Amino acid sequence: MRLESRLLREVGEHPLPARMRVAQRRRRGRPRAEYRAHVRSVRDVAALRRHRIPAYLLTPEAVSEAGYPVSFRPWLLLPERLASQVTSEFRILPVRDEEALATGPGLPELVTFLLRFDPLAARVIASRNRAVLNKDELYRRVRNEHMERQATKVRLQDFCRSLPRVGESLPAEELRWIERNSEMPARVG
Repeated sequence: MRLESRLLREVGEHPLPARMRVAQRRRRGRPRAEYRAHVRSVRDVAALRRHRIPAYLLTPEAVSEAGYPVSFRPWLLLPERLASQVTSEFRILPVRDEEALATGPGLPELVTFLLRFDPLAARVIASRNRAVLNKDELYRRVRNEHMERQATKVRLQDFCRSLPRVGESLPAEELRWIERNSEMPARVG
C-alpha cells in the first residue's frame, strides 16, 4: 500500500506560475484542478515556498558555509508525500520529516540530510560545529528520518550520545584523520 498526495488548487487561490504547472487529467466530478509542479531553477523553488509547499534546494554553497567545502549537483528536498507530484531538473531527495523543511534547514537538519549521500561530510560538519550543534534536535531529526545506521557508521554518537547504535562503525582513527585532513573553507570578511 502506498500513500499519495496531490497538489490541488482551491477556488480563488493563486496558482503556481504557468511555467511551473503541468496539468493532470481532471477526474470526473472534481471541482479543483490537479497539477504537477515542474521545478527548473532556484526561482521555482522560491515560488513553491511562497505557495506553502515546503521545499529546499540543498546546494554545495550551503554545505561549504557550514564548514565543509564540497561540490555536488544540487538536491531538491521535498516532503516524501509530495515527491511524486514534482518533477525537476534537480535530483529529488524525499524527506520524511516535513517540519524540517518548513523554515529552511538548520545545522542538525543539514547533518541529517547529508547522511543520505555523503555521511563523511555530515561527520566533519558536526565536528566543526560541535559548539553550536543542538544535540536534542540532531537526535530528533536522525530518528525521524530513520538514519540511525548511517549515523552509527560515521560515529555521530560522539556528538549526540543519546543516538542509538545500529550496525557497524568506521574506525575512529580513520574518521579523525578525515576530519584533520579535510580542507577548511576560506572565511570571507
